[in-house]
Amino acid sequence: MVGIAVATGLIGVVPVHAATAGAAATRASSDWPTYGRSDQREFVAPTSLTPQSVQTLAPKWFFSTGDAVTAQPIVVGGTVYVGSWDGNFYAINSATGALDWKFALDQQPAIFPPTTGRTPADLQQDETTDGGLVTSTAAFVRANADHPDLVVFGGGFTLYALRTGTLPTGVSRLYWKHVFNGLPEGAPDPANDQTRIFASPAVVGNQVLFGVSSDGEAGHRGYFASADLLTGDQNWRFETDVDQTGTILNNGCGGVWASPTIDRADGLAVFGISDCNNLASPPPFSERLLALRLAPTLPAGTSRLAWAFTPPRVAQGDPACDFDFGATANYGHLPDGTPFIGAGNKDGTYYGIDPRPAHTSIDPTTGLPGPHLSWATNVVFGGSAGGFIAPSAFDGRNIYAATALGDFNIPPSQCQPGNPRDLPIQEPSAYSFDASTGATRWSQIDSQDFGATTEAGGMTFSATAVSNQLQIRDAATGVSLRIIPLPAPANSGVVVSGDSIYFGTGGPQQGSPDGIYGFSPLGSLPSAPGLGGLPGLGDIPILGPLLQTVLGILPRVPGLGTP
Repeated sequence: MVGIAVATGLIGVVPVHAATAGAAATRASSDWPTYGRSDQREFVAPTSLTPQSVQTLAPKWFFSTGDAVTAQPIVVGGTVYVGSWDGNFYAINSATGALDWKFALDQQPAIFPPTTGRTPADLQQDETTDGGLVTSTAAFVRANADHPDLVVFGGGFTLYALRTGTLPTGVSRLYWKHVFNGLPEGAPDPANDQTRIFASPAVVGNQVLFGVSSDGEAGHRGYFASADLLTGDQNWRFETDVDQTGTILNNGCGGVWASPTIDRADGLAVFGISDCNNLASPPPFSERLLALRLAPTLPAGTSRLAWAFTPPRVAQGDPACDFDFGATANYGHLPDGTPFIGAGNKDGTYYGIDPRPAHTSIDPTTGLPGPHLSWATNVVFGGSAGGFIAPSAFDGRNIYAATALGDFNIPPSQCQPGNPRDLPIQEPSAYSFDASTGATRWSQIDSQDFGATTEAGGMTFSATAVSNQLQIRDAATGVSLRIIPLPAPANSGVVVSGDSIYFGTGGPQQGSPDGIYGFSPLGSLPSAPGLGGLPGLGDIPILGPLLQTVLGILPRVPGLGTP
């Protein structure tokens, strides 16, 4: 994924209210109202599921869409909300799978696959897509005196806020929409601009915070933006595609396809930046993790950029590889109360960071403040479709994660030819780390994943990238508890809500069946599409028979699962 991360520009700052997003403030125990369940992106939930009851998980319903669902669903008050590559956003009854309502989004023909008319003949071309019109998970915002209940999400380069629930006659489902295109000073050009809001927004007070990626398109750029929750208008924009002097480059770089993680204690939004065309000498902030200050006003001389984290490999002579920071970061506190930010990179390394301002020092490679690196654990080589692409789960003590495939750079065929670790398929692929030390607690194979790992009830839930499986493991040991075969890829990540799980299916290499599944113990759907037996014991080896298929897919990864 191309990109550059020289973050020096800021346009028009407005106050950030101290109030938290409504979804987080009044969240029910079974609700999952935003990507990762909170804007700290822990991907952890309470559940009544147990290692025994997951043996009986079965479909309670399947809702069919017109194309893939790779955004992670959200669940609030008995409703599942999610968008699809078919160009629609859906609200579905979580108990029955019945459609409550749907909303048709604006077309953006520059994006492929298209929202209509995709045929089996298109699938081979579509295998290299970065994702369809919607890969962004919605954020649910509770009503207050200023606005109704809302879902806020990206569809292509357009940011939407929709009213939820049953509407009075004459009231539009659309609350507002606003274009954030890849050349923001110019007119929107949906026929030629493939810019997308891949990421999922965070809502802090009356700010909607999100990243934009031009997807490597020359003459366009990525950036990070804040929109007004009440109007959708831009509050400020932080330029990421600039040179050392702050000059905007418009070279297709600066892409932000990670979702923002909010550190409320320090008033920061943390997000990663993609690489820039795999350059051997990239701009000085390519592939960095950035933290922006969200305070309404700043003392004179204080930068909006709080810090920029540089992986040690950059200072040691970074190879010209596709090593994005694309996986959304985790935020929380360790058992001793120390704040913690963790983020995986496509270099196959998970980084544990202490973000406390007192521990910040000047990074000699950038001249900017950098946070303290507590530990770094490398597990695979990584590469264009490898390393940590999907977010991890963080429960306050441990990290639960999965890596993706491997290195598919074309050309060359590899990032570092001759390196025995630089392979198209890399193992192991599922892990748990001690969040205080970075020590690997366990690792497993055959678990390559583009969707987030979720932890609930002492178990991990993940849907694999190419084997069409839902894998459930014991979080303490990594031992497989259940493997459920699926009829199509599931790249959205799994949501756990009460005793149920929800996830999307469909992908570029297989167009059907596309839709959303709801599973519960014993289920209620006699014959879900393509589901045969549902084994409950043992691991199912996948890579041997699937390797040839995998080598033909060559995914470009950002939109396969919400990053």
